[in-house]
Amino acid sequence: MPGSTAPSVPSLPPPPGPLFLAGIGGIGMSGLAQLLRWQGYTVAGSDRETTGPGRDELYDKLRAQGITIWPQDGSGVRAVRPALLIHSTAVEEGNPDFIAAAELGCAREHRARALAAALNRLPGRQIAIAGSAGKTSVTAWLASTLHHLGLPVLSVCGGYIHEFTDAQHPGNFTADPAPEWLVVEVDESDGSLTAFTPDYGVLLNIGTDHFERERLIELFRYFLGNCRHGSVLPAALEPELHPPADRPVCRFQPAEAPPPAGIPAAVVTPEQYQPGAAGCSFSVAGLGRCQVSQFGRHSAANAAAVIAALRLLTLPTRPDAWRQALAAFRGVARRFDLAGHTPAGQPVYDDYAHNVEKITAAIATAQEAHPNHGLLILFQPHGFGPFKFMRDALGDALRRQLRPADRFALLPVYYAGGSSSFTPTSHEVADGYRAGGLEVLDFPDKDQAARFVATGADGAAAILVLGARDPALPTWCRSLTHCTSTL
Repeated sequence: MPGSTAPSVPSLPPPPGPLFLAGIGGIGMSGLAQLLRWQGYTVAGSDRETTGPGRDELYDKLRAQGITIWPQDGSGVRAVRPALLIHSTAVEEGNPDFIAAAELGCAREHRARALAAALNRLPGRQIAIAGSAGKTSVTAWLASTLHHLGLPVLSVCGGYIHEFTDAQHPGNFTADPAPEWLVVEVDESDGSLTAFTPDYGVLLNIGTDHFERERLIELFRYFLGNCRHGSVLPAALEPELHPPADRPVCRFQPAEAPPPAGIPAAVVTPEQYQPGAAGCSFSVAGLGRCQVSQFGRHSAANAAAVIAALRLLTLPTRPDAWRQALAAFRGVARRFDLAGHTPAGQPVYDDYAHNVEKITAAIATAQEAHPNHGLLILFQPHGFGPFKFMRDALGDALRRQLRPADRFALLPVYYAGGSSSFTPTSHEVADGYRAGGLEVLDFPDKDQAARFVATGADGAAAILVLGARDPALPTWCRSLTHCTSTL
């Protein structure tokens, strides 16, 4: 996979289309749907579930923007007769919408390639954010910072950005008039980040979620090779990734990490990190002391990546303005969100963490907030395939991360539909952990987990709910704040 070869990206039909998105309820698909609608297309879409907790609000906001929602039974495709059917990786062959599209002779395109084509229709400069963990937060933070610096920005993000959320917009898409900077999250989980040829790229890390490390290095090298005017990356990964030598590179590293040998000294490093009740603070050379509303050392590293990106873009360095713009960021939904408190007074945090790196970062953040008492961590795996891939790495990470007073519990694996082996189950993985000396809990359903919380959660100081994909999980998380022992 040569890193300098630009991928072939289709041209979208001209507005108004129409276009149809199969799987429109997904976070990436709903963001793309809003971008296309903003560009003047007639947009419709379908999903397996068109009602239910976590879905009703999203679909109401999409409808308020003029996007039509259909059941995923082929009826929408037949009625709309789209110029193009756009789909996510989660939509499998044999889906009724695909059958209907084939009957009509309607062309199909993958979400990532359609997103790249939609961005390529715009005159602004593209900034793509990649990495195994943190890319949603950094996409949101960079878009927010540019916006608060007075620069017109457009963003397509894998999470709902609080400050861009309102009655008609869920927050995963925003656009200022005549945007000059196009900030977009790109995904390595299905290899689709190779569809993009951004002006600038930001690579955050290499984790263990969907591919082995060697495959991820190959994908990320290709991504960096397609960043036309430069990239941001962790200083420690530069020897492995070999970014193009003919383009600028800005480097960052985690809080107070020693600079790797042989790396230039100009590395953005958060120093003198301090946690606080309202976020964290740190110092950066040339910028001064930064106070932000985000929690945890990983947030300081995310801020360092944002600062490095501002430097890569060669924006005028105005320390006061940069610090204020960084501080204005209000975060992303389900990124260590405080959902409320149980009747016993225990805080309940909601977090999207679903791979090993994100799970350990979320636990570390909660431990930092509650240093002297144990936690109850409830994790819902987001699919049987990903859970099988990560089970061993997750067990190793939990052995390192959990304190004696912490309790880690598995909820049943979330099944979103499609083909599956339905293995391993959470109970099977928990049994394997326990056989290896790692004491974990597993609950057969959410009701039993809620009862455990209602009876005191074994004295936990705080409850941390982790998991992705399931749109009803945030609603269930909030329900824990009014659980009583009568459940």
